[in-house]
Amino acid sequence: MADETNTNSNKMHQGVDKAAQSAHDAIDKASKVSGSSEEKLAEIARQMREQADKLSTKASDVSKRSTKAACDYTKNHPVKSLGLAFAAGAVVTALLRRH
Repeated sequence: MADETNTNSNKMHQGVDKAAQSAHDAIDKASKVSGSSEEKLAEIARQMREQADKLSTKASDVSKRSTKAACDYTKNHPVKSLGLAFAAGAVVTALLRRH
């Protein structure tokens, strides 16, 4: 489960990086256009909006898959899940007490 969560997290990060690069590319296009017309700026804005929509959809899908994987793991391994939750709580408590 941890591997699947890490894979999903990596995919999400890659999607975010790709969308950020697309946004940077669109901004670079906008800055290079001298005396640009409203049509060119509208096209760049449209491209940026499409990238944002794609990123949002992808992030939502990855979040749903990760949540389902966590729920499935918890259902299939309730004792391990309880132990992991307890251990995580103990670690967080120990960290908070140090500060």
